[in-house]
Amino acid sequence: MNLRRLKYFVKIVDIGSLTQAAEVLHIAQPALSQQVATLEGELDQQLLIRTKRGVTPTEAGKILYTHARTILRQCEQAQLAVNNVGQTLSGQVSIGLAPGTAASAITMPLLQTVRNELPEVMVYLQESSGTILNDKLIDGQLDMAVLYENARRSPGSSASRC
Repeated sequence: MNLRRLKYFVKIVDIGSLTQAAEVLHIAQPALSQQVATLEGELDQQLLIRTKRGVTPTEAGKILYTHARTILRQCEQAQLAVNNVGQTLSGQVSIGLAPGTAASAITMPLLQTVRNELPEVMVYLQESSGTILNDKLIDGQLDMAVLYENARRSPGSSASRC
């Protein structure tokens, strides 16, 4: 059993016709029939009932169809995951939030967006006073912080308002 035969089998069942499936798959109908026969031989089961109107899966065919769709979907997901290595953002970001700032209103939407759009990024939130957060930001313990405008800035601070 190989992925190509499973792909062919799923397409045949989806369409309900060997002839039409052969056209869609750009393969000769006798060659497609041979692939099905090979699959049936490997499993020692008849998988399709052939009629003048097309084909329908047998009970064994229905079981194989369900598993084959899952297998093919997982193969696609594996291929996408491998292809995306190094292309997706990942890591962690530490954000400080001062109580009473506008940050409290954006926290949940921010976390939901990051979770949905960047599942490999871990967000750590820390709530504290503006002065403490400012010091942690300067010390490199936070990547960013939402502070009060009058939070104490240490000399040489690169913190800026946005």
